Order: sequence, then structure tokens, then C-alpha cells
Amino acid sequence: MRTRIKLAPGETLKEESHRSKGSMSETDIWTYAIVDSNGNKVGSVVHTDHTAIKGFHRTQSVEQRDATGKIVVDVSW
Repeated sequence: MRTRIKLAPGETLKEESHRSKGSMSETDIWTYAIVDSNGNKVGSVVHTDHTAIKGFHRTQSVEQRDATGKIVVDVSW
């Protein structure tokens, strides 16, 4: 996941929350804040990891937004 997002020098990820959803908790959703070197939140990242119940096919996605809410990265694999 970290290789797919764009962080400026000095920016780091800070996990804000994690939750599971689905009848068998087959989807994990992590929310991160992008924090600059001064500790200010400058963006957000949502990472979704889904494992299909039938066939165990795994799909992941990442959506990165800047401080204004504009989508910077939106990829699935």
C-alpha cells in the first residue's frame, strides 16, 4: 500500500482507525492521516482490503486525498 501513495519529503502516515465489515468480516478498512514534519494533517488515506468468501480472491484499493479533499491517488489491485 505504501508504494502506491504519494508522500512529500517529511510526510508520514498516522493510523486513525481500523474497522471490518461484511457478514464474515471479509473487508478491512484502515484510515490514515498524512502528517507533515510539523505535525499538521495535510491529507488522508483509506486502504481497503477485501477477501472474497468464495474463491478467496483478494482485492485491495487505496484512495489518497489532499487537505482540501481532492483525490490524489485512487488505485485498485
